[in-house]
Amino acid sequence: MSDTTKILDPICDMIVNVAEARDQGLTMEMADREYAFCSHGCLVKFSKSPQTYIPKVDAWLKDQAHKAKAGN
Repeated sequence: MSDTTKILDPICDMIVNVAEARDQGLTMEMADREYAFCSHGCLVKFSKSPQTYIPKVDAWLKDQAHKAKAGN
């Protein structure tokens, strides 16, 4: 992953730099992708019920891809 990769923290809706979160121990690897969080509290909440929050991240990523494609 690029150091500039960003992803939505699905708990609080912050946009998080994945590399920075990884350095702080605030990421979680799952089968589909690496999730990143702004705080330990968000990571813990996600870890208790990831399936609740994964669709929110999926939708955000699709929206970002759509915006990137539209910008070309």
